[in-house]
Amino acid sequence: MSQTMAIFMVLAAAFLWGSWMQATKYTGDFPLPAFLLWLYGFSFVLVWSFILIIEGFDIGWVFGEICADPWRALFVMACGAGMALGIQLQMTVIGRVGLVLSNSVNASFGILLGTLLSAVLGKLPEGVSYGRVFLTALILICATAICQYSGKLRDQDLERKSARPAATQDTKSALLMILAAALNTTYALGLSLGVRTSVSAGGFSQWPCIGLLAAGSFLGTLAFSGARLTKDRQWHTMFDRKYKKAYALACLSGACHYGGNLIHTVSSAVISVSVSWLIGRTGSMWTYLWGIYHKEYTGASKKTYAVLFAGIGVYVLGIILLAYSLYG
Repeated sequence: MSQTMAIFMVLAAAFLWGSWMQATKYTGDFPLPAFLLWLYGFSFVLVWSFILIIEGFDIGWVFGEICADPWRALFVMACGAGMALGIQLQMTVIGRVGLVLSNSVNASFGILLGTLLSAVLGKLPEGVSYGRVFLTALILICATAICQYSGKLRDQDLERKSARPAATQDTKSALLMILAAALNTTYALGLSLGVRTSVSAGGFSQWPCIGLLAAGSFLGTLAFSGARLTKDRQWHTMFDRKYKKAYALACLSGACHYGGNLIHTVSSAVISVSVSWLIGRTGSMWTYLWGIYHKEYTGASKKTYAVLFAGIGVYVLGIILLAYSLYG
């Protein structure tokens, strides 16, 4: 695979990542833990089915690699579980503070920590300097801030009134957002130490790595969501015809989420985890564009739209800068 193809594949993964979190708007009273258990269960089946098909059902070598380095395998699975827990916390907070603010905090914190981890542990390809990588990270954080500002302008345009919640709730939400963002970067950590790339000889081949991440995400969600479903006595919602639409949306979300992870893992082996991680952060841009599609900006002023598209333009600028490093 060429570097150009790998870049476009990561951009496709970012599109998938930025396209599914709105799904819970259409699931009614379906519990979030059940939604995520369906999502990661489907993701696990999807990833391992893909590996089976692409390898012609000859996957003995996959388990051979895993058994040859069991501690690394457990670490990668733990990273998959950490990411899934981070997603669950993030989606819980979305219900309190909204998608725009939650996504902004997660993107900003994730860009910084994920870039640091992937650049140091996953190493950089030839021609790409640490200065250029962190300059790109700064540009992407600026893009996120501009898009977030457009959300504030939109609220002013529509004269939306919202009472400030109690200070204890604000503090709890802020802490949950930071914790969720930190846990989400375990995906970058798992890739940095879990997959062999053009600049890092350690780790597994791409199929064992993504397979272990998917297994860890499913098992972690089974434990965490299972505990919440047991506590709230909601296990019956997992198999109830009333929620057929919710099951379908959860599976579609799993295809977007781990379909993106699958594409991203394959591409990381070519352009490095550090570069692919940064390009993948443009998923936040698609979240805002989907917000337009879902009519969240209906009635907003031309100034608000101008600010939003300026932020999207800054996202594009950051990707161009990073891509130029690969070809410079």
